[in-house]
Amino acid sequence: MSLQPAPAPGGPVPAGRQLLFTPGPRLGWVFRDRRETATPYPEPRPDPRLIQAHAAAVAAQAERSWTRAWKWAGKPSIALAVILVLGAGCQTSVEGNFNLGLTLVTVVVLCGPGLGYAGWCWLRREQSRTVPEQAYRQALAGWEERVAGHENAELARLASQPEWGSAFAPGRRTDVFGGTLAGWQGLLTVHGASVLAERPLLAVDLTSQQATGMLSAAARDAGIPSALYRLPRELGGSGLLTELTPAQLADAIVEALHAGTPDGARSDRSVDVWILQQLTGALGATGATPPRLAAAVRAALGYPARSGLLSPAEQALIAGDLFPAAYRQQVTANLVRLDAVLGELTAQAGGGWPQKPGRYTCLSVDTAARSAASEILTSLVMQWLTVQVATAAATVPAVIVAGADEISRLHAERLADACERRGVPLTLMFRHLRDDAARLIGGGTAAFMRLANHAEAEQAAAYIGRRHTFVISSYTATRGANQTSTRGTSDSHGTSDSRSDTRNRGWQDSGLFSDDGSRSGGRARTAGTSDSRNWTASSSWADGTSWSETATRQRAYEYAVEPAALQNLPEYALLVADRSGRDLRLHAVECDPAITSLPGVSPAPLPPPGSIQQGGAPVYGDAPPAVANHSGPAVTADFYPTDQAGQDGQDGPEPQPAWTAEQPELPWWQKYQPPDQH
Repeated sequence: MSLQPAPAPGGPVPAGRQLLFTPGPRLGWVFRDRRETATPYPEPRPDPRLIQAHAAAVAAQAERSWTRAWKWAGKPSIALAVILVLGAGCQTSVEGNFNLGLTLVTVVVLCGPGLGYAGWCWLRREQSRTVPEQAYRQALAGWEERVAGHENAELARLASQPEWGSAFAPGRRTDVFGGTLAGWQGLLTVHGASVLAERPLLAVDLTSQQATGMLSAAARDAGIPSALYRLPRELGGSGLLTELTPAQLADAIVEALHAGTPDGARSDRSVDVWILQQLTGALGATGATPPRLAAAVRAALGYPARSGLLSPAEQALIAGDLFPAAYRQQVTANLVRLDAVLGELTAQAGGGWPQKPGRYTCLSVDTAARSAASEILTSLVMQWLTVQVATAAATVPAVIVAGADEISRLHAERLADACERRGVPLTLMFRHLRDDAARLIGGGTAAFMRLANHAEAEQAAAYIGRRHTFVISSYTATRGANQTSTRGTSDSHGTSDSRSDTRNRGWQDSGLFSDDGSRSGGRARTAGTSDSRNWTASSSWADGTSWSETATRQRAYEYAVEPAALQNLPEYALLVADRSGRDLRLHAVECDPAITSLPGVSPAPLPPPGSIQQGGAPVYGDAPPAVANHSGPAVTADFYPTDQAGQDGQDGPEPQPAWTAEQPELPWWQKYQPPDQH
């Protein structure tokens, strides 16, 4: 089957359909509100502390002015007025003539300015006490009015800028895991239409649920030559194997027959290939059609051939000398296996396999129950896709496989290698993330839709990776009280009474009969009493209360995206894990085809937020990105923020837009600097 470029549509195409069929392997769109790209208002919000400090300075100045005015103007003016009145009274008592009008005029002229200035200073002092709250309300109202005007001007400037930008696949190969039938239909429509806008497309639907039905209807309405086949009942009209050479047909049949078998079956695979090569050689290079090949296998088993399929010479050769009797006995099991496969394929092929051109070719497996024959047909289709990509001479078609869970890992890797060598996009869509799908993840850009199964959601979260965060690991609050009470009495009182009585008696006698003529003597007696008493009493009280609160933080290694988030993704949401750069970047993409009917949808990616000039035109840097450059421009919408430099694809701080408009004059509360208190 030849894949031809699409002719121009015959009639006008709706605007939404035109957006679908624009070049680039688009996965969906990324939304960004225009307010996010607006230039922020440069004037900061009024600070009440600055206003309060300014008001305090004004109040202090007013207080000083009032003090000076009262001292040098108010008091002297009052004293002068009293002197003038007393002078006028004295003059009246002397002359007997009092002129009240002249006295009042004199007092007003001489004392009025001083009293008026003092009163004005007093009024300023009283008003300065109510300035802070009123000044802040006025400043805030003015600032909010200027902010609203700036935002309105920015929104008017950005009115022509799109809010929905295309999200292109970062690489040639994209593996999609999870999702519902409605989500797959939307993704296939958006992605397949963008691929069809630049190259032919081979789509295979193995879901048995017509997931490609919406894409096929869109291609047909857009006037793209399409070839749609329901397998296996329309296998005969699809021309599935007509472009394969006999050798390729033999290899494809054997690979389909032994799909998923362990390496121990290599000998059987080699025998099957050799048998088919011998049969195709006997039928001739141009006569090895599937019906004739099936008839040749039956002839090798000893069955008579159907009339018209084999010539008598071919029948005699195959049934006689092509396989020796001993060898035929050894390969009978292989011939029986080949007969079963080719017999069913021949029955489904019907009468002839014509060749039909189509830029969009879709092979959809019927909704009938799965069987061994349908599994072999699935493997045969994958072999055919690999051959189509590898042998395409002109424009190599892109490939989309919906329901890739049905194919083996070996066939998927061979198809991916062929697409990589020819540089064409390949999209594999898996309903589940398990078995061979789990082994294939990482070979291309991984995209995740809703994964309801918790084990599959954890598998996807593990692939996305983990990151370090600091979280509170424990919190301890201790509250206690202690009370000490010591009671006693201390009273000191003393009484002392002391009495003493001393008596001394002495005598001296001088006698005639003494030797020396004298003698003396004496006696002393002392008596006393003493009393003492003491009392002591003391008292003391002590009360105390204590409490403490402690929070402990530790570094945690957690999922960058929790499995629960993957289990609860919206139906048309797509989480793309882009590993094309140094670090992993996540992009949240919407793949609902109805987005094309909304205003502000662009076929190109959204420009960076800081690249919008005052005139409204985006600045991309050295050169604007071309829409047809489908090597995978990176999507700029990040799924989660991070505070680590260089983490999650951030190479540094995001550039801030330059403010080129006329700068407004700063208000007084920003010009004012509070005086140094030191």
